[in-house]
This record gives sequence, structure tokens and C-alpha cells, in this order.
Amino acid sequence: MSITKLQREKKRQLGQFLTPPELASRIIDSVPLSPMDRVLEPSMGDGSFIIPLIERFLPLHQGSQKERLSRILSENIWGVEIDEQLYRQCLHKIDERWGYLPKKHNLVRGDFFRMTLPTHFNLIVGNPPFGGSFDPTTEDALDAIFGVRNGEKIKKETYAFFIVKSTDLLKNQARMTFICSNTFLTINTMRGLRSHLMHRGDIDIQSLPVFSDETSHPMVVLSYTRTGAPGKVTVGSEKLSHESIKKTANLSFGIKQEFEKYFTGPRMGDLFVATSGMTTGKNEYFVREIQNGCIDETYEFSFRQKPIRLSEEIKKARLGNLSEKIVADIKQREAQGIHRRTVSIEPTELVKKIKLPHHDYQPYNKAINTIIYSPPTHVIYWKDDGDAVKTYKKTGNWYLRGIGGQSYFFREGLTWQLIASRMHMRYLPSGYVLDSGAPCAFTRKSTPKDDLYFALGWTLTRECNRILKEVINHTKNIQGKDFERLPYPFWVSSFEKRRIIALVKGLVTRAKAGEYFTYENPDIEKLDALFAFHDVYVLPPLMEQTRLSLSV
Repeated sequence: MSITKLQREKKRQLGQFLTPPELASRIIDSVPLSPMDRVLEPSMGDGSFIIPLIERFLPLHQGSQKERLSRILSENIWGVEIDEQLYRQCLHKIDERWGYLPKKHNLVRGDFFRMTLPTHFNLIVGNPPFGGSFDPTTEDALDAIFGVRNGEKIKKETYAFFIVKSTDLLKNQARMTFICSNTFLTINTMRGLRSHLMHRGDIDIQSLPVFSDETSHPMVVLSYTRTGAPGKVTVGSEKLSHESIKKTANLSFGIKQEFEKYFTGPRMGDLFVATSGMTTGKNEYFVREIQNGCIDETYEFSFRQKPIRLSEEIKKARLGNLSEKIVADIKQREAQGIHRRTVSIEPTELVKKIKLPHHDYQPYNKAINTIIYSPPTHVIYWKDDGDAVKTYKKTGNWYLRGIGGQSYFFREGLTWQLIASRMHMRYLPSGYVLDSGAPCAFTRKSTPKDDLYFALGWTLTRECNRILKEVINHTKNIQGKDFERLPYPFWVSSFEKRRIIALVKGLVTRAKAGEYFTYENPDIEKLDALFAFHDVYVLPPLMEQTRLSLSV
């Protein structure tokens, strides 16, 4: 996957989304500056922040314009840019704007992560690269330096590491102001970064309604003041306490007062385990779409022995790297002439029409946006317990060799679309092989089976999806762990729970009979009222029995 990133166009590889000058100027105008301040722009691009910084410092010094410019670029402003073309453009803009570029200045071309900067700064400002690629020769070393803070993992992402290194370069009570992706707010992979910042300073995050024409990705302005101690967290107009944030398993900055009540009881993960599925390595070889109860088979599968070669294993390894121990083991097996069993996949001369069900194929849980239930849309070639698929993966790229979710294959559960604007939950009968594009959830051993239907009903409600999208993960990538972090509806009485289970079971039965459901269906909308939050009150046993008899 990293190799693919490195082969992208330069702009995407470097994570470049240049800041419009007007926006940069507004940000610079909002921060106080003094003549002795040292300011760093660690990804200065073509100078969007550098130019307004110079303009702010010029009136703070005495002397001619050239004298002031020389002093500013040697004592006040530092800048780093990895892209030579953008770096030259920045220097040209300075020369063009003021008719002078000092020979001595602190604007350098290079990799910010490789730079040893001479001072701690009063202000660090800019727009760090988002989604860029790391230099493979330093990637693991950078992870060792910036990948953990306070015992929490920092995601190996360019803007996350930029933020961590920048906080290390700040003086105490100094400020960092960055434009960055709003993924920072809730996704669990950024939990470590949120923890690092909230335990070492004050945070203020404001949404950026419009960034630029280069990207429609939502952005925020992150302002951070380093204090060395746990600080205040403000998101928009909402002031968040550390206690509130800690109620969410992902340390979410999306928590609001109205949601806190849901996080005072158990989570879905206490009763269910969620898992991803399998990546085949090449669906074309193994996965078939069902059409009118049949599939077209266009490949033939056979097995053969192939000699082990170190050169082949290096090609398949992450970044082309293998440990010394693995290399030594492969060399030994290669010298001994050891072979590995592989699968041969060849196109058939004629398309085979196969009627389902068939013992060589199993239903494959491909992602769809249907709710409640859907019959299988695809099958996977699974002769001899998936021997061809498993063999193909064992001899493929190193990162594909695992069989994701294998212990949950063929189990009854719930499933949803990985990439979606909301959780399109549906019942999953037993008998399926699991696909990575459709995460699944299964009851734990101690969880009653009927809780599947209770959970299905809860995830179809508007409120559950508000919590998911505002607190747990506001992106369109709904992982299994996001399901586990949802609150379990502990506020629903046992009586109402039985009503919900009966309703949802009926919906599944109707869907199996061919009825198609949308969120506007009256029975789906009824779930919103049934799951409405209220203060939990447990009825005494006698009253509960009386209530049940009256309901009958």
C-alpha cells in the first residue's frame, strides 16, 4: 500500500493542499506578534503564510525596508519546504513583493522531519501536509520518534507527525495554529494525537466552512497553546471537560452535553464483537455475482509446486523490506530447493453456467446499502474450505496473507456497509464468508441471541446514527470498532426491549419474503420512539409482572 502511495502524482504524494493567501492572512492577523518572536512555518509551500508574516513584522522594526527585511528573515521567521518548485516560488514572491531577498535567511528547502532547528518558537503556523507519503528510508525511524506519546499510539500520518514535532518545538505558553483535516476530531486512529494535545496544553478548534477549490474535504483551524499540563478543550462554541471526553472510548472531541447521558452505561462492545472480513487479493479470480440464481465461472483452478526465491519474496514484502531473520530463513529454504504449494488460475475456454446453491461456492458478504435484510448478491469460490483463495493469499503480498475474520465465517450476525453516510445495518444469516468491505458484529458467548435483533433496531434509529457520526466517527468509514464503541441502550426497560425484538424479528421475516425497507417506513420510524432515552428506572418485580399481565 505504501508503494502505491509513493507512485501517486507529486501533489498527492506530498499531501499538498496550498492555503489561499486571503485565508493565511486572516489567520496571521489573528495572532499577536512582538519584535522578539520567533515563528516557524514547517511546510511553507509557495509562501501563503510567509508573506503576511513578513508584513506583520515589518512595522515592528526600525531601519530601512532592506534592513528590516534582513532582520525579520534571520531573527523572526523560519520556514521549511520539501518541494523545490514551491520553495523557489516563495523566494520569488518575496523578491517580487519587496524588491529584495536577503542572502542570509532562514527559509530552507528540505524535509521538516530531517531538520534540526536552532530554537524553540513562540508561534508555529501553517497547513501541514495531509495524507502525504513518508520517505521509505526514514518511515520506521520517524514512527519510533513521533509514533507514541503518553503511552498512546500516534497514527503514522503526515499531518499528525507534523503536529507532534511542532509541539516539541514550542516554548512554554507558545502557540501553534494549523489548518488540518477535521478527521482529527473523532476517528479512533487520532485518539493518541488528541490525548497528547489535551494533556499538554489548551486546545481551540474551529470549523473552516470553505478552504479552497483544491479539495472539498472538511477542514478545521487547530489552535494549541503549550502549557505542559492538562488544559482546556474548546470545539466551536462547546467547552469540553476532560471527564466528558474520557467517557468516550476514542477520546472524542465530538462529545456534547446532550450525548453524555448515553455514555454512562455499557457499550455495544460489551455484548458484541465486531470484525472485518477478508481481502481476497483479487476478487476477479474468486468472487462471482449472482444473476437469476446462477453464476458465470470463467476460471479454472489447479495446484502446483513452485521453488522458493528470495527475490520473489522481497517483491511482495512491505516497502521491499524483510527482517534479517526472515531473509536468512528464505535463503536457507532456497538453498535446500524447497518448494511451496501455489494455485494456478487460468481462464476457461468456455464460460460455465453454474446453478446455485452449489457445494463449491459459498455466499459472500459484499457491501450493499440495503437495511434489515438482503439475500446474497455474490458468492465466492470456496471448494475444499477455500483452498484456492487461502493458497493464493499465502503466496501473495505479505500484507494480504491473513484471513480477516476467519473465526467468524458462517456465523449468524449483523453487517453493514463500510463506506457510507450512515450505518446501513442488516441481519446476516449463518453461512457467509466475510468480505472486508462489509464489517460484521456477532454476539458474545454470554449475550442472548435475540440481542442481535435489539442491536439491529437500535442502529437503525436516527439517534444512534447521530451518536455514531457526531461522537464516534464523523467520516464515511464505519469500522467494526466504531460499532463496538456505540452505547448499548441500557435505558430501555426489559418490557420495551421485548417489544422491540418482536418488531425487528417481524421486519426481518418480511424482508426475507421480499419486502423492501427504507428509513421512511413507518415501522422503522417507530423504532425512534421505542429507543428514546429516558432516566433509567427499574420496576420492582411485582410491578413488572403486573405491567406484563396488563399488556397481554
